[in-house]
Amino acid sequence: MKTAIITKKADGYYVSFSLEDKSVPSLIPKNNIKTAVGIDLGLKEFLTTNTGETVSVPKFYRKSQSNLARKQKKVSRKEIGSNNWRAAQNRIARLHQHIARQREDSHLKTAHKLVKEYDLIAVEDLNIKGLAKNTKLSKSIYDVAWGAFIEKLNAVAVKRGFHVSRGEWPFARTPSQHITKL
Repeated sequence: MKTAIITKKADGYYVSFSLEDKSVPSLIPKNNIKTAVGIDLGLKEFLTTNTGETVSVPKFYRKSQSNLARKQKKVSRKEIGSNNWRAAQNRIARLHQHIARQREDSHLKTAHKLVKEYDLIAVEDLNIKGLAKNTKLSKSIYDVAWGAFIEKLNAVAVKRGFHVSRGEWPFARTPSQHITKL
């Protein structure tokens, strides 16, 4: 065991242990890559692969927006600092936590599905903060959480010994040309 981190969240305290794991495989050499895919992230479809597969946008925040607004209105009617105000604030925090956990679960399921099928995954390099800055789509961009998905995809791929390339396609040729070349 390397470290232990104690975190307070809306529904209680959590302890995270950091362990050294010798069973994590090393990355496979780039010459041994048999299947590769490029993915495009978007707002109409969460992601689209170069083979045409799509994953729809779950919109967890948008779906619970009215519930959140109702709970925030209840908080505004409470006396600030009172026990009822704290309880109402905690209900809002738990709803935000629920939304975040739904999003994380969706990202992990999608990442595992992609890593199961492909040895190399190339993801477009997006300037997410720049895209979300001063646009009407900011809420939607933050709701899909592309950055968190790419981090989870990278972690899942490294855990299994596969590659994730961010930015341009890591080879000079297109993915289909690379696969036929092997």
